Parts: sequence; structure tokens; C-alpha cells
Amino acid sequence: MNERRPLWSWALLLTALATVYYGTGRLCIGISAQVANVSWMLFIPAGLALIAALLWGRAVAIGVFAGEFAMTLASNEPPQVGLLMATGNGLDAALAGWWFHDRLGRRIEFDRLRDVVQLILAELLVLQPLSTAMGMLALASANHLPAGQLWTTASAWYAANVFAIFLAAPAALGWLRWSRPARTRAEWVELGTLGALTLLAAMFGAGRWAIDGLPLPVTLIVVFPLLVWAAVRFVPSVAVTVGTTLGLFAFDAVLAGQGPLAGIAVADRMFYLNVFMGVCIGTSLFLGAAMGEERRHEAEQARLIGELKSAVDQVKRLEDFVTFCAWTGRVRWNDQWVSVEQFLRERYNVTVSHGISEEGIAKLLADMPRKPGEAGAAGANAES
Repeated sequence: MNERRPLWSWALLLTALATVYYGTGRLCIGISAQVANVSWMLFIPAGLALIAALLWGRAVAIGVFAGEFAMTLASNEPPQVGLLMATGNGLDAALAGWWFHDRLGRRIEFDRLRDVVQLILAELLVLQPLSTAMGMLALASANHLPAGQLWTTASAWYAANVFAIFLAAPAALGWLRWSRPARTRAEWVELGTLGALTLLAAMFGAGRWAIDGLPLPVTLIVVFPLLVWAAVRFVPSVAVTVGTTLGLFAFDAVLAGQGPLAGIAVADRMFYLNVFMGVCIGTSLFLGAAMGEERRHEAEQARLIGELKSAVDQVKRLEDFVTFCAWTGRVRWNDQWVSVEQFLRERYNVTVSHGISEEGIAKLLADMPRKPGEAGAAGANAES
């Protein structure tokens, strides 16, 4: 744990995380039981666990373990199932926290393309496969895994965690980093226009109120310019929010059995939903990170150019001809004779202090008047 954070603060944080994890998990399970397991496509606690890991590091694994274990026991599962599931999700949080927070000494930033690529690859290829494998082992230990359903169950489990993670974590961390997406009045008007168009595209293109006969692939063509607009003109939090909004409306439509995917087979519905959400979220993440990195490079370049100009100005000032008075030691500056201290302060912004050198001290001692006895002794010593 971070030594700078008091123990009571960690205890409060982990308790709160375990409580919220438990509550949202029970909510997902309850909805899943009513809607033919569709809500498992978005397992909210997985997103909360990643947010906590990226913010506070591997220590949050304790809260994730406690929340998952309590949630499993409340679902009347055997203790060994709870231990296996809690171990898998806790290990997932510990690895994510260590790699993306503790090792770097900071949380990852979504305006760094390298950070975004590493997070996506780690979640897709390492962390979520590990969590899914532990989950399947837990279900098999309790004989809850029907024969021939391993791939289907594992795919649903994997998708539930992945989409919850990439819907929740980038948006939450993005708004923590860039809470002010616009500054001028014109930018706020532009942002409002983008938000309104995003809602229209989400509601009538991908949502439950989708226009009849409008295929979901066509909706992707419509929403892509919105994602580009958000990434190019605004901070990454806006682009991520646009992608998240589109994905949530599509998910809600599938959950309600309406929208552009209504009336098709469940397997095809899930496939098209995965593609749509993956494109929206992935595009917003990559575009937001790429444009954010470009802005950072431009700002760094402007800073270096400013420093170079300042250095050139200083060199030019040093090359100027300076006139000193041979009798008084004063300097000609702005048509006046001023002291050297004033000249250095006004021309070069140099703070001048005063001291006395060894030669000055010796001269001062030599010029000091001596007592008569000391003068006679000095004379006698000189004669000898």
C-alpha cells in the first residue's frame, strides 16, 4: 500500500470499493436472471475494479476480492466457487494496478497512445482471459457449466467484463483528467452541437428508437464523423464519452429487444452488438489518444521554441555595447549614468548582492589606524 496514505484511509477506501462492487454485482445478476442473461454483456463491477486499480494501484485487489466473494456467497454459491471467482477478479485488479499504476508511478493517461495500446492489449489478451479461465474453473467445480457450453459461457463472461471495462474506465478517468472540455463560448456552443448530434445518432441510429430499415453498419458510417469531430476538436474525455454513449444506447436497445437488431437471432444480435460497441469504443480511444498526443507534442514544441527565443534574446543583449565611466565606474543606460547594480537589475534581471574579497580585507586592515604602542613595536621590528 501507498505509505503516504494512512491505514484508516485505505481501510475506508477498500470497504467502500467492496460495498459498491457487491451492490452493482447483485444488480447485474438480478437483471440477468430476468432478461435471459443479456445483461451479462455489461458486468459493471469489472469496470469499477479497473478504475480503482488505475487510480490507486494493486492494493485495491483486497476490496475487489472481498466484494466478489460476498456477492458470490449471497448468490447461494458454494464457498469454493466464491474463492475461485474472487481470486480471479482480485488477481486481475492486482496485475492491472501494478502494471499501469505502481510500476509507472502514475496512472495511465488516455492522451498517450502507448498507454492506451498497452491497456487494450493487456485486458484483451492477458487479464480478461485469466479472469475468464478462473470463472470457468469456478463454475465447473460447482457443476454449473453445462456440457458443450464452455465456449458460449466463456465468451459471454469475457464480453461482459471487456465491454464494462472499456465503457466505464476511459470515460471516468478521462473526465477526472479533463473536467473542463471547452473554454470559450464558441467552444461550448460547438460542444453542445456535437452532443445533440451524438444523442440523435444514438437514439435513432443505434438505440431502441432506430429508424426502421436502417442497418447497424450504416449507423457506423454516420457516427464515425462524430467520433473524428470529438477527437480532433476536443480533449480525449469528449471523444471517449461520444463512443461510450453510442455503445450504451446500442446495448440498451438489445436489452429491450428493440432497435436495429430486433427480430434477428440472439447469436447474430450479440455478434453485431459486439462489433458496433467495439468499433465505437476502440475508435474513440485511439483517435482521442492520437490527437491528445499530438497536442502534447505541439505544446512541448511551443515551450522549447519559447525557451530558444528567450536564450537568443539574452545572447543579443550580452552582445550589446556597454559604456562605463572611467572615473566613477557608472554605466550609461537609457541616457543616464546609473550604478552597475541598477544596470544589471534593469537590463538582465540580475539580483546583485555585495561582499568583500580577500584583497579588500587585506587593504582594509592595512589602512586601519594603529595604537601608538603598536606603531612603535612595528617600527622596532622593522629596524631589526
